Amino acid sequence: MERIDRIEKAIEELVASQKKTDEQLAELSESRKMVDIKFAELAESQKEMQRQLGGIGNTNGEFAENFFYSSLSNKMQLGGVKFDYIERNVKRRVRNLTDEFDIVLYNGDSVGLLEIKNTVKAANVTQLLQSKLQNFRTLNPEYADAKIYLGIGGFTFENEAVKDSAKAAGIIVLEVQGDHFEADVANMRAF
Repeated sequence: MERIDRIEKAIEELVASQKKTDEQLAELSESRKMVDIKFAELAESQKEMQRQLGGIGNTNGEFAENFFYSSLSNKMQLGGVKFDYIERNVKRRVRNLTDEFDIVLYNGDSVGLLEIKNTVKAANVTQLLQSKLQNFRTLNPEYADAKIYLGIGGFTFENEAVKDSAKAAGIIVLEVQGDHFEADVANMRAF
């Protein structure tokens, strides 16, 4: 009989242990649900923060474009070349090719094509030379034979090498100096 009592007691302990394990698993499952909810809230919060930070970057870029556009609208001249009219955020699309040009100055035989950034980086100079110039010609066939002067401007430059590489390529470098901008046109050339 003693053996049966021990077996019954062991079974009772096993059942109690199983109940405790089931309760712990239920608590763990509930905790997991709460963690999943918190992760979802965190992911949503992170998306909102990225949206807001992207908006700040866009706002800074728009501010830079406004500054240079306003300044250029007053004199419409780059390196001694006078222009008749100016446009901002010029969007063009032909078949599968789409591009936007920050500031474009025009006269009868010349175009000033300017890329404006809050902070100018090496990739911006490369893009201006390697794709923006060709895309402008393709998207605006009426200017296929025009002299195109490239310019890159910003409130800041990533480093001096960025300015130097732009100048060496014949690009006009527009840099903010207090409440106005200075245009380095020493190596300016028509493309």
